[in-house]
Amino acid sequence: MDDIEKIAVKPFANPACAQFEVPGSKSITNRALLLAAMAQSPVEILRPLASRDSKIMAQCLKNLGFEISEKENSICVSGSPKKSASLFVGNAGTAARFLTAYVCAVEGGDFYFDSDEEMRRRPMKGLIAALENLGAKFEFEKEPRCFPFRVQTFGLAGGKIEIDASTSSQILSAILMASALAKSETIVELKGETVSKPFVKMTLDLMRQFGFDARQASDKKYLVKNSRANPPSSYEVEPDATAASYPIALAAAAGGAVLIKNFPRGGLQGDARFAEVMHKSGLVLCQMVGGDLLARRNLDMQKYSGGEFDFNDISDTFLTLASLVPLFGKPVKIKGIAHTRKQESDRVAAMASEVGKFSKNVEFDDDSISIFPYPRGEIAKNIPQKIEIETYKDHRVAMSCAVAASADVFGGGREWAEILDPKCCSKTWPDFFGALENARKDSMKFKIVAIDGGAAVGKSSVSKECSKTLNYMHVDTGAHYRTIAYILLGEKILPEAGEEAVASALKNIGISTVREGNSARSAVCGKKIEDSL
Repeated sequence: MDDIEKIAVKPFANPACAQFEVPGSKSITNRALLLAAMAQSPVEILRPLASRDSKIMAQCLKNLGFEISEKENSICVSGSPKKSASLFVGNAGTAARFLTAYVCAVEGGDFYFDSDEEMRRRPMKGLIAALENLGAKFEFEKEPRCFPFRVQTFGLAGGKIEIDASTSSQILSAILMASALAKSETIVELKGETVSKPFVKMTLDLMRQFGFDARQASDKKYLVKNSRANPPSSYEVEPDATAASYPIALAAAAGGAVLIKNFPRGGLQGDARFAEVMHKSGLVLCQMVGGDLLARRNLDMQKYSGGEFDFNDISDTFLTLASLVPLFGKPVKIKGIAHTRKQESDRVAAMASEVGKFSKNVEFDDDSISIFPYPRGEIAKNIPQKIEIETYKDHRVAMSCAVAASADVFGGGREWAEILDPKCCSKTWPDFFGALENARKDSMKFKIVAIDGGAAVGKSSVSKECSKTLNYMHVDTGAHYRTIAYILLGEKILPEAGEEAVASALKNIGISTVREGNSARSAVCGKKIEDSL
């Protein structure tokens, strides 16, 4: 995938019938790696995300002097930090913000930071301003309070810290984690509001799981003590709830049903709420099946009316919904997303541009995007036969638009969209396009689900509901057998007549099957059996 400049997405010619195992959470993995480094005893991180961002964090910890032992499905962190290091944080916002705050807890430290060009434009001002007020000395090579820079550190005294985290919740999370290493209790006060608040809750929950005493005292005040309990010897990372939004959306784009294994419902991740939002919208029906999530397109599309959605708390998934809107003919406005304009890309402008390539009209402002689709089923009449989706080096633009491109808008499985720079998905889901293609192939396989049982136990009713859920063809074999028996008896062919008499009679009777919705019905001379009686 690294040398592929673009990839044409193959639409699902058949309704989706597949399952996904999404990778581990990036947000949890990088928090867990840092907290393991802060634990002062070895911690093994189980099932971490293996992606560019997590590799950047692990390499930075190595450069800081920690011992990082990587196995196939785990990373063990041990050791203590050096007083100086050179750290490259790429475009990983978690590594950039968390490590900048963390090194400021080191006394007598001298650290150099650099990043990708994209990270140099992402928000750091609120974090660096707070760290400067706490005594850290920054020297900026280019723009003030932006990468690259050198920082001299003197430890954190504790006490009261004021911070502006209005542009990114990671700024607040960074200060909270670093404050656990301060010399005394720290009171962190938030100036104004922050965004993506569930990620701050995730940070506090993880800190407690790693033995640190941190809590939210009021709406804008947090308390972090400098004491610590025993850290865990191992910690298992949840599957990524944000990544799970793509297979959920696939159920809408392709139709059919998709199973997401080990869905992190009720866990640390706020983005798990995307399933709830989609269910309430009437676009996708979601239900838990054991520990898995079953997502299926709602066959009653009258219940989907578009409308207005506030995605401030789950903003990483706004792109997933935005990509679906053109497929279903109802205008949608998504608001609460101003902060996403300074993430891996200007995500609002990026989605306005790319979704606009298969929409009638798209409008956006600082905090929202409004999408006006063509009438449902008319995309193919109004767009070129093939369009290119620019991804702006943003994994979420690539994955959300690839899901939309899985819809069979031209019919016959004809490709209509190419995703540029697909390797950008390595940030959080390196094998995303492979998983999507495997799901398409699985959905092409002919599958039979047989339901058997005694008389009058509900076989037909259960079969009809299962077929509706999975978007399978429903065949009531018992009804077919009874139909044939009824016709033969009407022709005076009795059971004792023998096989030859039955075979001869069937040749002269026009028995066939007609499709009614997703049910196969018996017919005589082209008419459903009940119409011919």
